[in-house]
Amino acid sequence: MLKWYLHTADAAQGWINPAEDRVPLTPASDDVSPLTFSDYDAAVDWAEREHANLLQAVRTAADAGQDRLAWQLATVLWNAQFPSASGTSWPPVGRIGLEAAELLGERAAQGALHTYLGMAYTRINRQAESLESHENALTIRRDLDDRLGEARSLNLIGLNHLRARRLDTAARHFEQAISAFHEQDAAHWAATALSNLATTHYRAGRLPEAATAIDQALAAHRTLNDQRGEGNILRVLSDVQREQGDIEASLASAQAALDIALNLRSLRLEGFWLLTLGDARQANGQYAEALTSYQRSATLHRRLADRSREALAWQGVGEVYRRLGRHAEAADFHRQAASTHRDLDDEWHQALALDGLASAVLGENPEAARRHWAEALRLIADFSDPRAVAVREAIERRLAETS
Repeated sequence: MLKWYLHTADAAQGWINPAEDRVPLTPASDDVSPLTFSDYDAAVDWAEREHANLLQAVRTAADAGQDRLAWQLATVLWNAQFPSASGTSWPPVGRIGLEAAELLGERAAQGALHTYLGMAYTRINRQAESLESHENALTIRRDLDDRLGEARSLNLIGLNHLRARRLDTAARHFEQAISAFHEQDAAHWAATALSNLATTHYRAGRLPEAATAIDQALAAHRTLNDQRGEGNILRVLSDVQREQGDIEASLASAQAALDIALNLRSLRLEGFWLLTLGDARQANGQYAEALTSYQRSATLHRRLADRSREALAWQGVGEVYRRLGRHAEAADFHRQAASTHRDLDDEWHQALALDGLASAVLGENPEAARRHWAEALRLIADFSDPRAVAVREAIERRLAETS
C-alpha cells in the first residue's frame, strides 16, 4: 500500500502544485502504475480523500524503518496536499521526513524538506522557524551548487522578511532571486519573485515602482498561463489602483483574483484575496459587501490556522463599523486585531489596529485614544519607508489635535 501511495501521490504532484521543487523519486516497484487524473478537479478530489491516509503513511513508513520511503512520501505529500488543507497538518510529517533524510544523508531531500517546512511555518505564523528552515535550505543548496534551488531559497527568505516588514532586506533578496532565475531560464520563478518585489514596493508606499513591476509580472504570468501567479499580482494591482483613486478598476482586479482562487478551489487564496476585495468594496462605499468579504476571510483563516490574516480581516471589519458610526463594535474588532498582532510580535499591524482603536474610542474616552496613539507611535518608530513615515505623521497629527 505504501508503494501504491508513492506512485499515485507522485502522479498528483503535477496537477496540484506544478511548480514546486522536484526531488527525484525512484519507483518503489515496477509493477505499480502511477495514477493519472482527467483534470485538475479530479486530482484535488483525490488529494482531499487521501490526505489523512497519506499523513499516516509517512508515520507508518518511519515506524517500519523505511526512511527513504518516509522522506519521499513527506515530499510528495507537500506537493499533493489539496489546496485548502489546514496549515497545521503537514509540519509534523515534514519533520519526520526531514529526520529520515538526515539519517540517510540525502542532502537534496533535506534541502527540499527544509524549504517545505519553511513555507509551512509561514502559513501558521511561526516566522522564526520559517526563516531558520529557509536559511538551512539555502546553505544546503549552495553546498550542492544548486543555483535554481538557491534562487528559490533567496525568494522565500525575501518573503519572510516581507512578512516582518523588513522591506529593504526583502527587496534585496527578491532582486537577487530574479537575477538568478533569469540566469537559469526559470521564467515562472522569475515572474513569482518579480510579483513579490512588486508587493514589497507597494507596502513601502512606492507606488510608481510597484506599478512598473506589476505590469511586468502580470504580463509574464499571463504568458505562462500561471493562474495562481496572475491572481496574486492582480491582488497587488487592486491595492495600487485603490490607493491611486481608481476604485472601479480596483474592484475589477480584486474580483478577477478571487475568481481565480475559486477556480483553483483554494480556500487559502480565497481567504487572502478576499481581504483585497473587502478593501476595494470599503473604498467604494459598499459596506455590507465589504463586511461579507472580511467575515468570510476571517472564517477561512481561522480554519487554516493563519492568525495573522484572520486579524487583518477583523481589522477590516473594525474599519467598516467605524465608517458606519458603530464605534463600540469597531473598537471590539480593532482591539481583537491588536491583541493578535501583539501575540505574533507584528508591531506594524498592531500599530495600525491601535490607530483604528484610538479613532473608535475617541468620542467616549479621549484619554484612552491618546494612549493608543502614543503606543502606536512607539511601535512604528523604527520603520523608515515612505508608507511608515506617512502613517507616523498622520498619527502625530491626530494626537496633536486631541491634546
